[in-house]
Amino acid sequence: MIVKNNQKDLLTYLEDTSNCPGKASAVYLPQNRNELLAIIRELSAKNIPFTAQGGRTGTTGGGIPQEGAVLSLEALKDKIQINPEEKTAKLSAGVSLEELEKEAKKYTLTLRALPTEFLAQAGGVVSTAASGVRGFGWGGIRNYVQQIELCLSSGEVINLRRGEIFAHGRVFDAEGSGRRFNFKLPSYNLPACKSQAGYFVKDNMDLIDLFIGSEGTLGVVISVELILQKVAWGVFDAMLFFPKVEQALDLAEKIKELKKKNVLSPASLEFFDQNSLDLLRKEYSFIPEAGAAVYFEQEAESKEEYEFLFEHWQGLMEKSGALLEVSILGETPQEREKIYQIRHKLPQLINELLRQRKQVKAASDIAVPENNFQRMYEYYQEVSKKAKINYVNFGHIGEAHLHYNFLPQNNSESQVAKTYLTELCRLAVALGGTVSAEHGIGKLKKPYLKLMYSAGEINQMAALKKYFDPQCLLGLDNIFDRELLGTGPALKA
Repeated sequence: MIVKNNQKDLLTYLEDTSNCPGKASAVYLPQNRNELLAIIRELSAKNIPFTAQGGRTGTTGGGIPQEGAVLSLEALKDKIQINPEEKTAKLSAGVSLEELEKEAKKYTLTLRALPTEFLAQAGGVVSTAASGVRGFGWGGIRNYVQQIELCLSSGEVINLRRGEIFAHGRVFDAEGSGRRFNFKLPSYNLPACKSQAGYFVKDNMDLIDLFIGSEGTLGVVISVELILQKVAWGVFDAMLFFPKVEQALDLAEKIKELKKKNVLSPASLEFFDQNSLDLLRKEYSFIPEAGAAVYFEQEAESKEEYEFLFEHWQGLMEKSGALLEVSILGETPQEREKIYQIRHKLPQLINELLRQRKQVKAASDIAVPENNFQRMYEYYQEVSKKAKINYVNFGHIGEAHLHYNFLPQNNSESQVAKTYLTELCRLAVALGGTVSAEHGIGKLKKPYLKLMYSAGEINQMAALKKYFDPQCLLGLDNIFDRELLGTGPALKA
């Protein structure tokens, strides 16, 4: 067991990509499962709050404590167990997605729903129900989790396997993993779009889904089993630049329609506004002056399918109005890597800029039902004119989910940005959407959760937490205010 309590040694563990500052008295780095369980039981016995932490790639401060201890899972790296026949991988919480992919590729397998951040670790990925660029075609990590081993704040270990324990309506009353589960689920309904805002609940749900995306507030992930799939026979992608933003939006709509008709099956469909391209051009001088860009990725399972799809995409691109002479078509590994670097560099540039300005991340993570996306996009444009703060707008347009990032230069602009982010979230909820589609609530987005759910519904979430974490030690300050945890009984069935 490695323990760090010198404040200088703690600094690395007190910030993530949100730039949200943290406080802690110690960092514990268990080297194996037994050490992990021992320290959780010790912290519980001493009534010390603790926050589980992975690769610190989060954007909402979920892994950054405000008091107590950090429980870093980065050293939990038992050998990855790949079952090529079952197409599954068992891995410890500290294994990164990059390490998983490297091992899976030895068997020509991959995690199809690979979240965007390669440095993210398995425990954090499951705890946040991570998704990313390939969500348009393959959804989020939830669909690929077969089993979770986790430890409650009491030190009790539970193993949950998909398909074994289900709710009856909104009530769990069942035996499993050596204990009895007897509690009610909150009464709210999830929005009809991609969402990671509060606990995942629905009628007759599988218990494993409650812990996926619970942001480290119900239990600490020890290990997981994920579904893998065969690597596609071939892949091509493209970064298409457009003179006008309307042309990019029109192409995105056509692609979504063709996907619905099963004509095309892109894994990714992304959008970049002019400001995003201007920021990227500082790093990549070859990016042209353009009004917007669209990125897509298409997989094929055979040479025949590849040729058919490529021809179809080619015709679509030629009619789109894209600046084809300066757009980037990725047919070779080198070309695809070039596009990959562009797409993944943008969030890094945003975070670096905000860090230089000593500003906390001020970004929306909004998704709305597809039929309301146009109204949401129009409001982004209205806000940009009214706020008069530099911004970039980009992201998963295939899922009606963009990341509108303010780039405040000082604290005054940050305060203004927060006001407009609230208005963006308010409209998203009114349009049947979510205040957080993939990054969770963490500590930064708690005010927006109150726009989405009533005080009573958030109290029900807090009561659910208290059922699994009666001392309220785990992931304190994530999802809801700690004041809620001191009132009201746990939800018994």
